[in-house]
Amino acid sequence: MAGRWDQFGVGIAGAGVIGQVHAAALERVPGARLLAVTDTVPEAARALADRHGADIAGSVDELVARHDIEVVILATPSGLHADQAVMALGAGAHVVTEKPMAIDLAGLDRMVGAAHDARLHLAVMFQTRFQPDALRLKRAVAAGLFGRPVAGNAIVHWHRTQAYYDASGGWRGTQAMDGGGALMNQGIHTIDLLQWILGPVERVSAETATLAHRMETEDTATAALRFRNGALGTIQGTTAAATDRPVRVEIVGTTGRAVLEGGVLVVWEPERNVPAAELLDDTDRAMSDGWAPDEPMGAGHARQLGRIFAALAELGGIPPVPGHEARAAVEIILAIYESARTGQRVTLPSADGEESGPPS
Repeated sequence: MAGRWDQFGVGIAGAGVIGQVHAAALERVPGARLLAVTDTVPEAARALADRHGADIAGSVDELVARHDIEVVILATPSGLHADQAVMALGAGAHVVTEKPMAIDLAGLDRMVGAAHDARLHLAVMFQTRFQPDALRLKRAVAAGLFGRPVAGNAIVHWHRTQAYYDASGGWRGTQAMDGGGALMNQGIHTIDLLQWILGPVERVSAETATLAHRMETEDTATAALRFRNGALGTIQGTTAAATDRPVRVEIVGTTGRAVLEGGVLVVWEPERNVPAAELLDDTDRAMSDGWAPDEPMGAGHARQLGRIFAALAELGGIPPVPGHEARAAVEIILAIYESARTGQRVTLPSADGEESGPPS
């Protein structure tokens, strides 16, 4: 595909809120030029295309058939991601998809396999990884600054109205198009952070419930975890809270603890206090440059997209976060759903997968 920083033509599938976020973010990314937009609602596609000087494609098939589209961004309902990603990769385009990358294990496998077979890249938007304090916490855990990890918790207490679930054709909170509720749609970023920082989850025991909404899937869930390193943990997510609260990731070790709340370390008690400048490398600083706790929606997208396109421009570069990595959070959520459905403890499949970028 493109070999120079200024040669990436981009197509966006989905002109809703997230599609609009991506389109605006691309204007801040050197080397990315939005060429076409498609949506099942033609008026939405027209409005977004006109706003950014792009063309309209009548369908995803038509979008990926364009020879000048080298990167396809999927901002469509989650249940469509697997088919659309495989289609785009088969047409010769790299794929950037919103979370979750897919809503079932078969979809995860198809996407990663298609990227590998096509020798193209599949990247997933997990922009909260690029907060400087999240990176600092990950590096500190890896460096043993909290001793042996013994506990890790992810907490997401948010509010969503019934109108939220009823809007946009009512796909949110459905099994077919959303793949779940409070965890698969809202909690997945924080679940990804927890497993990214503390390591792979080995097994889960869980309960889910629908307590405050008319919807097919859960608006509240809680799970007990055992990590592969022996640590224990919990996940709690809800969209039935009275108000939104900042998400929390809590890490407890034998010699210290830390709490990341709303992207900021509000508790920092390592065994020894290593300055952030010594924990973060140049790549970390580049990925988190410009972050602010009160930054507007889309700033994180622009930051990760910038790193994605920079990697695409490098021979052998792998964009963050590749599909084989991003699947871990979905696997955890699917295991939680299975445990809640069966009443049994569920062991996760291996989180190890093949490289989703071009093989060496």
